[in-house]
Order: sequence, then C-alpha cells, then structure tokens
Amino acid sequence: MKIWSHSLLKISLVCVIIGITFLSLMPPKSGIELGEHDKINHFIAYTVFSLNAGMLLENFRKHLLILPLLVLYGLLMEYCQGFVPGRSPSWLDALANTTGVTIGFILTLIYRKLNLDLFK
Repeated sequence: MKIWSHSLLKISLVCVIIGITFLSLMPPKSGIELGEHDKINHFIAYTVFSLNAGMLLENFRKHLLILPLLVLYGLLMEYCQGFVPGRSPSWLDALANTTGVTIGFILTLIYRKLNLDLFK
C-alpha cells in the first residue's frame, strides 16, 4: 500500500471515530436528525469503521485481534448514551453496531482473499 493511501486511511479512521462518537453522544434535540432508519445507520457506520480499520492493518491476524475492541467501542457508545439527557442505550443498536463490525471484517477478508488493490 502506498504511503499516501495509508495516511488517508488513518485520517479517515480518525474521522469515522470522531463522527461515531459525536453522533452517539449528542443530545437528541441538537438539530441533527439522521432519519427513521436508526439501525441501518448504526450498521453502516460500524461497517465503515471495521472496513477502515481492516484496511489499515497489514494482515488477518491483526484485524482479528482488534475485532473485539471495535465491538467493545460500539457497546461503550451505547452504554454512554445512558448518561446523555434524552438518550438511552439500546440492545438493538448494540446488535446493529456489532453486526456492522462483523460485516466490515468479512468484507475485509474478501478484499484480502481476492487480492484487490484499490490504491494502485
């Protein structure tokens, strides 16, 4: 992987983490509405999160090691919502987060198996 693409992935991962954290912990009356498809939004965000992390790691084993950390981050965000006025933790959101992390991991495996290089 070229150095510039690796740097862009790092920047992208930081943006994803900041975005997920901000959107997870902002009060519901903040003026930012993401629509009615809450579970789909959780799924997509955590799929992108897992894909991004997986693309940064050089091999399957490293991604497998951080997979529980990605899931724990999703669970932590749900737990912390219990401390935000007007928000509450949701097991269904936690499930959507975990499913997104898992699908992102699987997509990264497929990417590696097919030996694709998106950054040629």
